[in-house]
Amino acid sequence: MRHNEIYERVRKLIDERELDDENLDAANGELLDLLDEDPECAWAYGLLSEIYYWTGEYADPDERLFYFNEGVEYGEQGVEIDEDCVEANFWLAANWGSYGQEKGIMKSLFLVNPIKEAVERVMEHDESHFYGGPYRILGRLYNKAPGFPISIGDNKKAEECLLKAVELGPKFFLNHLFLAELYISTREKAKAREQLEWILETPANKNHEREDEGYKDEAEALLASV
Repeated sequence: MRHNEIYERVRKLIDERELDDENLDAANGELLDLLDEDPECAWAYGLLSEIYYWTGEYADPDERLFYFNEGVEYGEQGVEIDEDCVEANFWLAANWGSYGQEKGIMKSLFLVNPIKEAVERVMEHDESHFYGGPYRILGRLYNKAPGFPISIGDNKKAEECLLKAVELGPKFFLNHLFLAELYISTREKAKAREQLEWILETPANKNHEREDEGYKDEAEALLASV
């Protein structure tokens, strides 16, 4: 990988985003400086896409679409430079997914195939990327998209993907939350409760307490409804 030292430094800043509110800004600045020197560094665009994803996740509701759209644009730039770039493909797909969630699934059906293609490219190189992320996104897509003939929705495939995500990222709370939401949608309440109770009983991951506490709040609300 080109510029490995910068990659490791920026990766650490993004991973420690909850320790200092300035970390994402610092990472953003380093990446933009790098692209001034090397505008063909695909992974840098991918990590900029990730930064906008996290910023969008915690933005005010009326600002979320802006950040996810910026994440999409950076991800697309990375993929244009290197179609097989793991970071660019993954965070492009993640931003597309969040953008589509904000807009509503029926208004975002045109994104289904591009998201699927992007995560499948990631799977070819690193199926475990970001705690089983390709399987998490694909499983969510199969669960939320309408079924045939409108789209690719298929809860059996969704379960296969999400179970694989849990296998690859057993401590990543979102894998369990998405699996629980799948089981709620298929009325498998006992299985849903098992996943939700795991989230509530498991200590938050170090340096990601804010993120995991948010998932715990969602799990608690869902558990009250099943």
